Amino acid sequence: MSLRVAQFIYRWRLYLSGAIVIGALILAPRAQIQVIDNDLTAWFSPDDPVYQDYVRFRDEFGGTRTVIVAIEAPSRERLFSEQGFAFLDKVSGDIERVQAVLRVSSLATATVVDVLPSSGVNDDGGLQVRRLIEDLETKSPGAVGQRAMDDELFRGDLISEDGTVTALILFFDEARIDDVRAEVLTEIRRLVDAQLPTGFKAHYNGSLEITEWYNRVTLANQTTFTPPILALTLLALFVMFRSVKKTLLTFGAILVSLLWTLGLYDLFGFSYNVLSSMIIPLVVVLAVADDVHILQHYGLERRTRSREQAFVGTVRHLMAPLFGASATTALGMLSLATSQVVAVREFGMGAAIGVMVDFAISIILVPTMLGWVKEERVAAPQESWFLGPLRSVAMFSTRHARAVMAVVIGLVVLAGVGMSRLRVDTNHINFFSERHELYTSAQVMDKKLAGIYTFQVFLEGAPESMQQPDILKRMDRLSTELKALPFVRKVTSVADYVKRVHRELNDGRQEAFVIPETSSEVAQELLVFGLGDEGRAELERMAASDFSRAQVTVKLASMSSDLVFVQVTEADRLAQQIFAGSGVKATVTGSGRLFSMLDHYLVRSQITSFATAFVTVFGVIFLVFRSWRFGLLSIAPNLVPVLAVFGVMGWLGISLNVATVMVASVALGVVDDDTIHFISRYRRETAAGATTDEAIETATTQEGRAALTTAVINCCAFAVLTLSEYRPSAWFGGLLALTMVMAFLAEVFILPAMIKLFPALFGAERVHAQGVGRA
Repeated sequence: MSLRVAQFIYRWRLYLSGAIVIGALILAPRAQIQVIDNDLTAWFSPDDPVYQDYVRFRDEFGGTRTVIVAIEAPSRERLFSEQGFAFLDKVSGDIERVQAVLRVSSLATATVVDVLPSSGVNDDGGLQVRRLIEDLETKSPGAVGQRAMDDELFRGDLISEDGTVTALILFFDEARIDDVRAEVLTEIRRLVDAQLPTGFKAHYNGSLEITEWYNRVTLANQTTFTPPILALTLLALFVMFRSVKKTLLTFGAILVSLLWTLGLYDLFGFSYNVLSSMIIPLVVVLAVADDVHILQHYGLERRTRSREQAFVGTVRHLMAPLFGASATTALGMLSLATSQVVAVREFGMGAAIGVMVDFAISIILVPTMLGWVKEERVAAPQESWFLGPLRSVAMFSTRHARAVMAVVIGLVVLAGVGMSRLRVDTNHINFFSERHELYTSAQVMDKKLAGIYTFQVFLEGAPESMQQPDILKRMDRLSTELKALPFVRKVTSVADYVKRVHRELNDGRQEAFVIPETSSEVAQELLVFGLGDEGRAELERMAASDFSRAQVTVKLASMSSDLVFVQVTEADRLAQQIFAGSGVKATVTGSGRLFSMLDHYLVRSQITSFATAFVTVFGVIFLVFRSWRFGLLSIAPNLVPVLAVFGVMGWLGISLNVATVMVASVALGVVDDDTIHFISRYRRETAAGATTDEAIETATTQEGRAALTTAVINCCAFAVLTLSEYRPSAWFGGLLALTMVMAFLAEVFILPAMIKLFPALFGAERVHAQGVGRA
């Protein structure tokens, strides 16, 4: 079968290669990554219940994804000055006119409540809700600033405790903002920076700012690191094979694979994001692995045979292992298509397409181009350098199989301990270096203001229910309980507004800062509060016009997603407990809940993917080699490197997060490739009459050499990622290099040792007896 396929490919190689190259040229315009999409829709499916909760909340109260601009003044006196208030007023108004901006919450737009005195017998007075800065007409800036600091709704949220930092919190039309986010954020920065008083500093953060930085980093990583990765791959290929033509043709094949993969990815309508950016290194790693095997095998064949014989012999012998390795990797990736996370689904499908496209290119284009290279009689450096040491490794593994496996078991135990320390955690701020502006701005907002993360408790009930004293008291109790949680910095609800109004109507007495006892009293106070435009706008942000729905907003300091998840879970428990039997449905939602849930979705995807991938590896090996025994043999050398990578992550304190979670998928793709090549070669050698030791030595020196060459090339190339100031990229580069090394070690130590320890299952005599091994 393999012979007929090899002869067919040889006969039509020029047409097939031409079609591959023309296809790459057609897809090239689509293979340019210029638009990055890390928006909510890139991660959450529209039918996801968590996302649907958020959409229901957003339709009522608007989105919760914000930009926070912290204005840091040299002193409290400078901030509470005419110049300081004039700046806040001017810049707030300018920003509100920027497209997609719904409103700006700042000291310039904040409202206060005053009691109007009675003007006569028939006038009981009333409430005046107006902007804080209107006090500047009658009071000094310092007095206005002091009033802001005395107001419990502003303090910590809009103004720091020491009066030196104030916040502008920007809310957006979420139906439009993602389409114009980059230009809107740039315009906001321009407006703020251009008018900033001397000595003041502006710090930018918030969920939309973080999303935009993800886009910038993803794009920057592609443009900054892809060229050196490809250049180092080119250099390492030349060093390994010392042939300009072989280096260039291999490099050309890698580029063709990338054009096909990225072009098809775009053609299928998938979006690029921080996960899909991993497809490029994945394709490069697997393309190098496939092409090195072909270069090495073709070179050996060509020394003694014609071009046609070398072509047919190479394709015939590598067709099954290359297809098996590619198919297992592709099916493992394709298993991600069942994930709840949109970005993971698209990554899985895109990577699966890329892997199989690379297989076709490697098996057709590379040997075709090698036919144009002049025959080389001198051994390549990777042959002369590695052959002797690998022969010694094979001898050691076969003679000391028990010792090898004892060391492996020890390493597995060590890795297991490391894995017990592994945390599932995405801390968007800590992903950046301490010099990065996203990190420094988070420090200012966490220490001086209410932090940068938020989530909401969405309350839904019958009309007028949210102005019933019982429900308002439950809201107040929930706020009190939430404020007691260790990381909560600020909690606000409509109950706070009711208590504030009630106090002002009772001569400002602090003991009147409570929920009134009757619903008519609450309704009357809220009616008076909402008579003016400012008060009505304030109420609409906290409760529906018919008071059937309301929100409780919770603000947190920046922290890891697992801690946010704990806060969200506890808030949900408290809300369900406090509103039980009230007729009000409480749902925890908001950006904080979305992003904390995302980590759990990612981990669940990976567990499902691994389970599927390991079954797939066994299944494909069973089909390719028609042997359940060699399927079993593949499990340990595939599993140990992945465990080792997870163990190292645990020991080094590297979390399983949105970026590193895909390292495991790439690791499995690399490891099973090496395993299948080794087993294929071992079976072929034993079927040809070699003893167990002879077959192990040949498989180690030939397939192990290709694995070592691949590891050296890819380690040299991807080590450059460790220079990235974006930590997940640096981790990915380091862990990928570790994976390559572990995959090679598993191939040359674990496989030989297991074969020697279980001769009745894997020994040459068993293969001879069954007469198999022709795959």
